[in-house]
Amino acid sequence: MGVRRCSCRFATFAIAFSAMLLAQVACGQPTPVFNTVFPAGGRVGQTVEVVIAGGNLQTIRSLQSNIPGFECERLDSSRFRLKIPDSTPPGSYDLWAAGENGVSAPRTFVVSNRAEQAEAEPNEAADAANQIPLNTVVNGRIEKPGDSDYFRFEAQRGQRVVIECSAERIDSRLRAILEVLDTNGRRLAVNRGYFSADPLIDFLVPADGSYVVKIQDLISSGGAEHYYRLDVDAGPRVAFAHPNVIEQGKPARVALYGWNLSTSGQHTDPSKVELDRVDVDISSTQAQAAWPLAVRLQPHQAPLRGQAFAFQFPGGHAPIVLGVSDASVVLDRSDNHSPTSAQGIAAPCEVSGQLAAGDERDWFSFQSRRGEVFFVEAFGQRIQSPVDLQISVCDSSGKELAQFTDEQRNLGATFPTSHLDPTGRWVCPSDGRYLLCIRNLTGGLHSDPRRTYWLSVRREEPEFQVVAVPRSNEPIGLNVRRGGREILDVLAFRRRGMDGAIRVTAKDLPPGIECPEIWLGPGVDRTTMVISADRNAPPGLGELTLVAEHREPFTNGERTSNDTTAVTHSSPVLSGTIVRSGTPNGWGRLASRFPLAITGDSPVSITADGNETVEHHLYGKLKVRHSPGGVLDVAVHLQRRDTGHQAPVKLIGAGLPDAIQNQTGTIPEGQNKGYLSLFLPPTLPVGRYSFVVRAETTVPAANQKTETVVVHSNPVAFDVHPPAFQVEVDPFAVTSAKRGETIRVSYTAQRVNGFIGKMHTELAAPGRITDIVGIRGRGETFTGQTEKGTLQIQINEDAPLGRQSFLRLFTVGVVEDEATYFGSSVLPLEIVEQE
Repeated sequence: MGVRRCSCRFATFAIAFSAMLLAQVACGQPTPVFNTVFPAGGRVGQTVEVVIAGGNLQTIRSLQSNIPGFECERLDSSRFRLKIPDSTPPGSYDLWAAGENGVSAPRTFVVSNRAEQAEAEPNEAADAANQIPLNTVVNGRIEKPGDSDYFRFEAQRGQRVVIECSAERIDSRLRAILEVLDTNGRRLAVNRGYFSADPLIDFLVPADGSYVVKIQDLISSGGAEHYYRLDVDAGPRVAFAHPNVIEQGKPARVALYGWNLSTSGQHTDPSKVELDRVDVDISSTQAQAAWPLAVRLQPHQAPLRGQAFAFQFPGGHAPIVLGVSDASVVLDRSDNHSPTSAQGIAAPCEVSGQLAAGDERDWFSFQSRRGEVFFVEAFGQRIQSPVDLQISVCDSSGKELAQFTDEQRNLGATFPTSHLDPTGRWVCPSDGRYLLCIRNLTGGLHSDPRRTYWLSVRREEPEFQVVAVPRSNEPIGLNVRRGGREILDVLAFRRRGMDGAIRVTAKDLPPGIECPEIWLGPGVDRTTMVISADRNAPPGLGELTLVAEHREPFTNGERTSNDTTAVTHSSPVLSGTIVRSGTPNGWGRLASRFPLAITGDSPVSITADGNETVEHHLYGKLKVRHSPGGVLDVAVHLQRRDTGHQAPVKLIGAGLPDAIQNQTGTIPEGQNKGYLSLFLPPTLPVGRYSFVVRAETTVPAANQKTETVVVHSNPVAFDVHPPAFQVEVDPFAVTSAKRGETIRVSYTAQRVNGFIGKMHTELAAPGRITDIVGIRGRGETFTGQTEKGTLQIQINEDAPLGRQSFLRLFTVGVVEDEATYFGSSVLPLEIVEQE
């Protein structure tokens, strides 16, 4: 058996193009699906042998990681030896499987500073429990439904043992329940979820002796993907910090709360045990935003990028996230629990507070002038605090003027971005003093110091963060076939009044890869990005690096592509991944990098053009200028590797702005061109937009069969300009006509936005004006103040039967004898046989 050693320096992965990994790729080979790595972690400075499992992993040559200096040695197709450098900070990192078929989605790999050992079967009963020492991490798995795992440890009276199970945080399907039992099997403690779904037990040892930890699944499920890391620890463990946000670049003192943080001695009375507290000094060098963070982050935590860093307590094994801000930071007072004792603040500022009591409310007061705009946002769930926050804006008497609750929008479908943290925009109605009240809606009867919050009170300062995720319901990597394309869902987290256009571009692309810029138009939160590989692109493994920037694409209604001074904010685009499929609400997380592999050859490709010129019999070739209320025709060209198979192709839009209703189109059998047409609603904001066309067809497969394939086009970018007129077909116009019949259609073309020129209207269809198969219209010109007319339409004997797709009245606005403005109104006409 051959052993292969490779060194991974993932921080500089963009320049390390590895032909070694992807040397011989056959067309049609499926991409790797990396389901599990076991164990899912190792100790700093040590080597660990891991086993990977999933689908299509036979040709995997290497495991890659974002751990600096990480090394991987291939033992066989599923076993690898990993070397973790001595300098690696404890925390969560990413691991990818890469080989001849491409690169997988990442799996979480945890680096600890504790001793590590593997579960030893059988241990399904207390009398068969594995013996483990304190300060040990056990890597185990609930192998089958109904299974339970047992572990025994020795401890002394008064010791504080933190028993913690990581499962959800390491991409496992296990929903663990932890129990602590005495030697008689009596349950002493139980927990079903402390850090989200992962349980933790703070166990004060009542007497010298042996104790048993039991792990089982909440719904008695089990299997290969139900793995875990069990930490039985008497060392320091930080739970949270207060303040949880500090000023960037400035030293600060922070109180840390957790277990075994001080050397005050043993605890003897369980009823009086509280979390340990220790104050630490954060240096100005530490108080800097950093990325990536060595912690697992959910999709809704994307706004923490650029606003947080990971802090590691000496001797601890689990870093915590601390926020940083360019505004002043205020700590909540202990006596601000009513309107009359409201704590004064001045915007912009950040407030770090606690709502320990179940019914506690914190009140703050501020002065404002009429017309001032404030953006109020609270972080609770997004900083792993067990709260459901609500914010109220009140007048000086405490009367509520506005209320902000959960962010219910889910931008990412199976990559869920909704959360329980409130955010809102408030405009001051008049000069005066106002109040802010923040409360926890799920406080309950018991006090809990973990209920912290981060309240941000800012003025209108547009801010955003963009995340890109492979378009799939499955956990897949980004693998592009030569001559083909893959797409990413691009999600914009808009904050503090950010409503403008966002441009996303790629930089430092690997050879043979293209990634055209895309635009999220005004108010658009989601679109699609396309990555293409040239037919001659060398196979290899690289990294995709994307940058998002806010820039105004129009000045006085016109696009100014050369105006680089319009850029007001830019930031790196974050990588996202689907963790597991088959969950009701989706399951995703953020990742540290975006590996990209070039693999195989694409059997079909399409090219889309949303700015195709059309021939006008009066004005020659026209490049249509798009406006709200018009129609966007996208010409789609098809290229096949096997030209002997000419199946029809179904077309539909992907990544469209919400305001534009999706449509379908076709490329008929035996043809290589078709159209997808979209109506641009009159309410569509002016700006630049982009989307892609999705095509579905069949290609030849083995054994003289065919298989269905889905491919995507290049990005279709288009500018929407202010309209010069609005065209509208009479709502009572005829909608059905017979072959050989002549009909008359009334319409209006109303001038707007100061346009006073001539208008000419013709009948049109996708890619054609006037000269339409089987149908002919007689054009009409409006001059002066004319805005109403009637178009005569002749239905020929050879007119195609059925509903006419995107047949329309097409109007040209003329300035100094040049066709300058364009508008359309769809004519819903069906052609039927003569009786």
